[in-house]
Amino acid sequence: MKHIFFTILSLIILLPLMASGSPETISRGIPEEPVSVALLNGPSGIGLIKLKSENPFQGSEVLIDTQVLGAPKVLMGQMLKGEWDAAVLPANMAALLYNKGVAYRCIGVTGLGNLYLVAHKDVQISSIKDMAEQTIYIPGKNTTPDLIIQLLAAEYGIDLKLDYSFNPADLAKALAGGIVNAAVLPEPLATIALKSGQDLVIAADMQSLWRDTFPLTPDYPLTVMVVRSDFADQYPDLVNILRDAAQESLNWVTENPAEAAGLIKEQGFTLPPPIVAQAIPRSNYVFLKGKEMEALMAPYFSSLMTLNPDVIAAVLPDKEFYY
Repeated sequence: MKHIFFTILSLIILLPLMASGSPETISRGIPEEPVSVALLNGPSGIGLIKLKSENPFQGSEVLIDTQVLGAPKVLMGQMLKGEWDAAVLPANMAALLYNKGVAYRCIGVTGLGNLYLVAHKDVQISSIKDMAEQTIYIPGKNTTPDLIIQLLAAEYGIDLKLDYSFNPADLAKALAGGIVNAAVLPEPLATIALKSGQDLVIAADMQSLWRDTFPLTPDYPLTVMVVRSDFADQYPDLVNILRDAAQESLNWVTENPAEAAGLIKEQGFTLPPPIVAQAIPRSNYVFLKGKEMEALMAPYFSSLMTLNPDVIAAVLPDKEFYY
């Protein structure tokens, strides 16, 4: 009986030491390298500027390395190699990566639609059907502006004349310079065109058109935040901290557009700060996670499967995609 008593007593004493004192356990809790986060030089990155200007892991030994990249295709190529611990990118690109077997999982929706049809004031467009009478310029094939306008047109059975001749920045300039008459642009490019050109107006709010067309799914996810799956498995506490910091940044930017715009230049963004300050109220920043995130994204991906399965690699993301 005494032998059993002392055995139990020894286990009670040793178990806490075994759990907290092991160097291997400690080393698994802190990454050896800074947590790498990729943002895009656009509206999605602006909303998360606090991840660039502040370390969300303050009070610990964990560092963060947040970089601003110029083009989604560059980011996509790097993520195919698993080069980032976390990144913010268009929703369909996140699904495409996952379905191609690249181990990233979605931890939150960071933005809803911020697309606007900007046109010369003489262009008469009051509905999606009116768009069939115009050539509509789109900043890139299979980009979110392209997918949204095609989903709307498909719902009404309308064939649109879409032109993909310009990249996003050049399209805003072409619209401002009168080279094109109508284009779908995200913020802040829509505001850049409106401020740079003459006689331009917002002819249609694409979000309003979407709500009128799809009342059962009145919003669509524009951008999402993903984390590398092995990073999430190894450092779940850091993922939760990063997710909370992302939400705080989006809320802060929404509530403080002028201050947020003041951080733009010093944090590596090339967009004009005054334009950014004006565009933030129309940028539709949110942070949705868990069931809310999945409830928003799953119907959108189902719509894309009907429209063009290739944009998400012809597979609906399974439950493991949603963190």
